[in-house]
Amino acid sequence: MGKLDGKVAIVTGASQGSGYGASLAMAREGAKVVLVSRTREKLEVVAREIEGAGGTAMAHPADVTRRDAMVDMVKATVERFGRIDVLVNAAQSPVIRTAPIADISDEDVRELWESGAVAPLALMRAVRPHMIKAGGGSIVNFGSGAVHNPAQYGVYAGVKAAIQAISRAAALEWAADRIRVNVVFPMSESPAADADFALAEGRAAMVAKGIPLGRMGDPVEDIGQPIAFLASDESRFITGSTFALDGGKSYLR
Repeated sequence: MGKLDGKVAIVTGASQGSGYGASLAMAREGAKVVLVSRTREKLEVVAREIEGAGGTAMAHPADVTRRDAMVDMVKATVERFGRIDVLVNAAQSPVIRTAPIADISDEDVRELWESGAVAPLALMRAVRPHMIKAGGGSIVNFGSGAVHNPAQYGVYAGVKAAIQAISRAAALEWAADRIRVNVVFPMSESPAADADFALAEGRAAMVAKGIPLGRMGDPVEDIGQPIAFLASDESRFITGSTFALDGGKSYLR
């Protein structure tokens, strides 16, 4: 028996990194997982991995910044599985995140904002009626430790600060609906992290040196498994909180 048996989870950004880790960990705990990202081929690889391990997954390629696509995805989830219990908003635009605020383009600002704050909020609102019908639910949104050290990450950090505030508001407003909302700061191995490391020679080693535990997190074991806990009834008294899944790098206070 898994801690998520009988539950249906939607994960955006599910094809790689921490979204991939959350998908595998929740499937391992018994959840039926709807995998969402832009690229069908990558999603189908993840779906086959989940199904090969005895889990259940549905690949649903979609752009989270398109409101109609998100409405269709929620509808398809309910038609296939009959309910929605968990939402993990891991998707974030792949545009470069490290940019001085004087230099970042207007286009990149819009893309970061739309994918990192507007889209998660829209999806939270879209799944809420279905979670209420299911008797409650759990939403996990992705923030970032960049909010505490935003220089060179100003717009990205601002977007993550916004979703953190939105999550806290939703946790308070939706508590009566038995919908819990929490935020995680993941720091895991991923293509996005690799792209960031590629900006300068030795950057990967420098980042690892700044993590007390001395390494980046494993997407499944270090990031996905705590998310599976937050998605489950084992965390039923936890809401409106932020958790740093970053090896001790961030100090939340």
